Amino acid sequence: MPARYFLLGTVLALAACSSAPVATLVAPTAALLRLPGTTLNSPSLPSSTPGQPATPVIIASPTATATPVTHVVQAGETMLGIAIQFGVSLVALEAANPTASARFLSIGTVLVIPLSAGGPAAVNLAPPPLAPVEVGQPACYSLPTNALYCFVEARNPGTTPLENVSARIILADGQGLPLASMVAYAALDLIPPGKAVPLVALFQPAPAAVVAAVGLDLLTANLAGTPASVGSAVPLDVASDHGGPLGARWTVTGQVRNLSNEAVSTGWVVLALYDAHGQIVGYRKHVLAAGLPAGAAADFSIVADTLGGAVDHYALLAEGRP
Repeated sequence: MPARYFLLGTVLALAACSSAPVATLVAPTAALLRLPGTTLNSPSLPSSTPGQPATPVIIASPTATATPVTHVVQAGETMLGIAIQFGVSLVALEAANPTASARFLSIGTVLVIPLSAGGPAAVNLAPPPLAPVEVGQPACYSLPTNALYCFVEARNPGTTPLENVSARIILADGQGLPLASMVAYAALDLIPPGKAVPLVALFQPAPAAVVAAVGLDLLTANLAGTPASVGSAVPLDVASDHGGPLGARWTVTGQVRNLSNEAVSTGWVVLALYDAHGQIVGYRKHVLAAGLPAGAAADFSIVADTLGGAVDHYALLAEGRP
């Protein structure tokens, strides 16, 4: 039987916006957002003419008999343990997740659970409700390596840190039919209240067909546990930072401090560059490989390419892991 399709919304921008609108997503339903005009500056992402109808994205509707079940990897979990938890074989779980490494399973990885009819995994597996997340417009940029770099800002509008935030980015052609999709993961494990981090996906190689529209489907977003579980991320403080342009690059220097009572063995500082419309035009994740003892501070310097228009401002966020 041919797949059924339904119209989800308009996603092709006709011009650059004066500000970057946001949408608050609280359910795992495909919410389709416009591709801003500031990203339509490469051969892969053509612009449209004023008055031209926007391109809808058409996505296959789910069927009543195939409800996907996913699991977000937590600290300390293994592929074998997850297979036992859901009552499936390790071979079946690995086959359903060919890009996941059983030996190096990353926290926050979204695994597809292969369910068998009538099996134990088919019982009581409704996913927990998603925490509210404000998402901006997707921004995609062609790279010289025949790749497409896509960013979406995810902001925490609540008063509790968010963790395990991820979304599926869907690229579509001029007819609105999907060309490719990929899960975009948050650059950091935790999003503090009122803060935002980029969700990042790299399409490599980029679709051969012209990308005319983009969709966004929120997959996971959870309230961080209180108190934090053992091994969970530790927020770090960024102070005394300053940055400026050097050609098509921006350099930002500053100091990161561990104000917690727990030493971290490694850490990260995330730099996001924004244009005047609040659109992400550059990104870099800097590793603090030496870690940071409790109460200690370390200097950092980050260089990021500007992939879109002129940089108006930047944002920094950091965290570590014990």
